[in-house]
Amino acid sequence: MNTVEISCEEVEPPEWLPRLTGFAEAALNRLELANWELSIVLSDDAFIRSLNREYRAKDEPTDVLSFLQEHEGESAPLPTAGTPDSPVPPRAVGDVVVSLETVAANAARFEVAFGEELQRVVLHGILHLAGYTHSDNTAEQPMLQLQERILSELAEEHAL
Repeated sequence: MNTVEISCEEVEPPEWLPRLTGFAEAALNRLELANWELSIVLSDDAFIRSLNREYRAKDEPTDVLSFLQEHEGESAPLPTAGTPDSPVPPRAVGDVVVSLETVAANAARFEVAFGEELQRVVLHGILHLAGYTHSDNTAEQPMLQLQERILSELAEEHAL
């Protein structure tokens, strides 16, 4: 079972927060990722800009950042389901930080609904935590193609 916790930094908690939690849980399930403890932080541009400056040396806001928890001797988390006799304990995988201001600007620029763009960046962050990179363009399922396919599959059921 996956656990998704959403918090807010420098923004008021929106009324659609429970629906975003459901979307993130459904995305983890669709990716066959189990026993994840995932944190999503909704923020403003100033907050994410400070993280981007500190951790990526880029003094600008961005839409999403992913922070994988350090697990000594382990690579990116892999799908793990366990069995009833041998369950896999929950694993604090990491954090996805999203700037709602940048998401809104991107939604306007790309002419898509705010909720769709928010789901896109949350899913993008989750894919990074799962070990996908932008250089996965030679794999059978490149990261961005996988992202858009899952977004499409979950969009109607989990609309924001």
